[in-house]
Amino acid sequence: MEKTLLFESAVHPWKVYYVREKPTWQTREHYYQVTHQGQPFLLPKELFKGVRDVDRFVAASGFETQETHADSVLLVLENRVRKPDGFEERALVAVMAQSVCAGKGCQVRIANLQGQVLAVIERE
Repeated sequence: MEKTLLFESAVHPWKVYYVREKPTWQTREHYYQVTHQGQPFLLPKELFKGVRDVDRFVAASGFETQETHADSVLLVLENRVRKPDGFEERALVAVMAQSVCAGKGCQVRIANLQGQVLAVIERE
């Protein structure tokens, strides 16, 4: 596995990595991995009614310190939802994850691209 650091915030606890796994006979797996406070960042499956938690992203990017959203990362993920007929429906979803740290605790606010907060994830 090759893991390349693409972005590290100078102020906030975000890092974005590009990961390439060794090729198999079928394909070469590549994705973006994000860490928050040194731990892998995971979006719970309940957030988008998906079939699995999401820790691999189709695209991910941070913002420079002087930018408006310097405390956030932009994440694009593939959400898979199981339909009543048993098949999975797949869709790309883009969200902003904003780090809000105060005192001893941290939260990550997940918002859609219109700024509507979808969830707040407590981080230790």
